[in-house]
Amino acid sequence: MALLKAITAIGHTLPRSAAGVVPWHLSHTKRGNHLYGAFIKQFSSNELIHGSSEWRMIRPATPEETSYEKFHRNYARQGIGSFIFNSRTAIGEEIWSKSLRHLSNKVEALRLCLEAREENLMLCEVKNHDIDFKIVENKTVLEALDDMQKEGLDHSFWSVRIVPGGVCAIPELREEFPHQYTFHFKTHHGIMDGISVVFLIRVFTEILDDVLSGKIVNDDIKLGKYTLFDDPLQIKIKETQQALESDLIRFEEEKEQMLTVTKKEPILYSAFPKPKGIQSTTQHIVKVVDNSKVNAFYKSCKLKKINMTAGFEAMFNTALVEMVSDAGTVQDGFKINIRQVVNMRRYIKVEKDLNKFHVGPFLGGMQQGTFCTKLARKNFWEHAQEIHNNFHSLLKNNGPIIELIVRPHVQGPIDPVVLTKGPPQDNSDYAFSNVLDLTPFAFYEGKQVQITDMVSYNFINNYLHPMLLQYSTYRGLGQLTCSYDTAKVSHDTAQELMDRIINLLDFVTK
Repeated sequence: MALLKAITAIGHTLPRSAAGVVPWHLSHTKRGNHLYGAFIKQFSSNELIHGSSEWRMIRPATPEETSYEKFHRNYARQGIGSFIFNSRTAIGEEIWSKSLRHLSNKVEALRLCLEAREENLMLCEVKNHDIDFKIVENKTVLEALDDMQKEGLDHSFWSVRIVPGGVCAIPELREEFPHQYTFHFKTHHGIMDGISVVFLIRVFTEILDDVLSGKIVNDDIKLGKYTLFDDPLQIKIKETQQALESDLIRFEEEKEQMLTVTKKEPILYSAFPKPKGIQSTTQHIVKVVDNSKVNAFYKSCKLKKINMTAGFEAMFNTALVEMVSDAGTVQDGFKINIRQVVNMRRYIKVEKDLNKFHVGPFLGGMQQGTFCTKLARKNFWEHAQEIHNNFHSLLKNNGPIIELIVRPHVQGPIDPVVLTKGPPQDNSDYAFSNVLDLTPFAFYEGKQVQITDMVSYNFINNYLHPMLLQYSTYRGLGQLTCSYDTAKVSHDTAQELMDRIINLLDFVTK
């Protein structure tokens, strides 16, 4: 139960780039404003046999699933969870393969894929599918990660790459668990989000530990709940949409508000122009953060009744403003737009039975606008309080759901194919995802194997913001990650920003 509460409570999490696709209930088709679930029930499931696999066509893909499929096919909006396993004995290919097969058998979402059928993209379930899994030799962890991002996804399933060796994040465990493997896990974001991946990696750790211990794994015990029809979140969105449509004055006000927090070039470009002639790819900078500093920062936020997310965003804003000001941009202050990733499970009833935990694409986005003066360091906590108040007001008033409904009316449908042809116009200074301790719901104390470290890598190239910032903690190790678009931000610029953020953390925790 503690695990369930931890997962449900978090507002921001691991891999999905900021939302912005047209919600499927607003798709401009013959189904109009009717719930898509009612539409797709008209289609009967079809059983197909392809080689040794059984294919079951479930329903046409939703517009959001289709959008992610197009992005992924163009190597964009991908997220890869990177997990370090340490084990007592060496883990061979057969053990990995057997454990992954058990995971697929137990979790329905891992048997789902998107497949073209005539002119339609269909959501299908495939039993006994081939698992895209490789042990990568003679490459570094980052080289394997880069290759994985470029490979895409075969039949829109999921893929795993395992790199043996590496530096242990918890050296004191190395004697007891001497064998180390980096486990890159990539899933289709139209089918599941980062919280789902964290849930699955804990399940997988338990399976792997049982297999290594020689125990029997019962595949009949299913884990995770994937809602194929009448999704409770979509029902909530539909209810909110109907309320907005019955109050046209408020609808117009929401559209105007959306315009104010999207129509602006990132302030970074005023002093650090986009690199010329650079292809749009994603690079990552990961900084280990002094845990004592983060604990002190958390205590200060709690004392002042400020959400830690708001505290981090105040640091990011202050670092940005000081950076462009020191580079020669003269202004008293700057308007900053933040793309906040939100766990949409907060708006639905979550099953108490952890075996029925909602696995799926439940991450949304929320646009926030704020004004940060060049004296923000001096007035840091006042700025953090302003962000906190706005953030909680938006969440309380269904801000992420309202944005799903309003955004298409403001910016029109997002065409993934057009976006991935070149860097689009940005609508945010940066995106921010998750401030949380992953330990309570990702850690499984296995007798044979344990996860000792984890990092989330998100690929934001050819999307709507120049960088994605993330913070998370696992087993006492705090990490700040910056994923940046190389066509928009140079490595030196991203590195300087990260250094300034760490400097600010030192300043506010003195």
